[in-house]
Amino acid sequence: MIEKILKVLLIAGSALLLFSGCATPAKVTQGGMYESNTGVVTKPSKYSVVETMDKMEASAKAVGAHIFSRVDWQELSKKVNVDIPPNQLLIFGRGKGGPYIIKEAALAALDIPFKAVAWEDSSGKVWLSYTNGTFIKQRYAIDGAATAANDIDATIEKITSEALK
Repeated sequence: MIEKILKVLLIAGSALLLFSGCATPAKVTQGGMYESNTGVVTKPSKYSVVETMDKMEASAKAVGAHIFSRVDWQELSKKVNVDIPPNQLLIFGRGKGGPYIIKEAALAALDIPFKAVAWEDSSGKVWLSYTNGTFIKQRYAIDGAATAANDIDATIEKITSEALK
């Protein structure tokens, strides 16, 4: 009888340990910056949100990227009487690597075309955040189009570095 109880406790304890990491959400700091490796890269900006996005847009265009959309979340929030700090989303891409990635992993279209968000935290500091290509490659188990995913990292680093200098 004791052996059965110990066996059940051992199985239950093992399951708890195994699944506890899966059920626990990633810790998020003030403003939404993740503390763990989530694929989100966040960099400080010395510019306002609008200036940061203007520079991101110009830098993206300079490498041949198409601007699909620019969303001003602060402006949209006013329409529903919600007050949020400045926050803008830029959706852009060159169309060179994305089709190869999406051909291999259709759900990668959730992350492609590329997106970057400039946002202001509660202390007035401006940040620029985006998902890196390595994370996209891992998230969708991209193998055959891995070069295209790796190119995303190089391209976004070039664009963000130019925009933030």
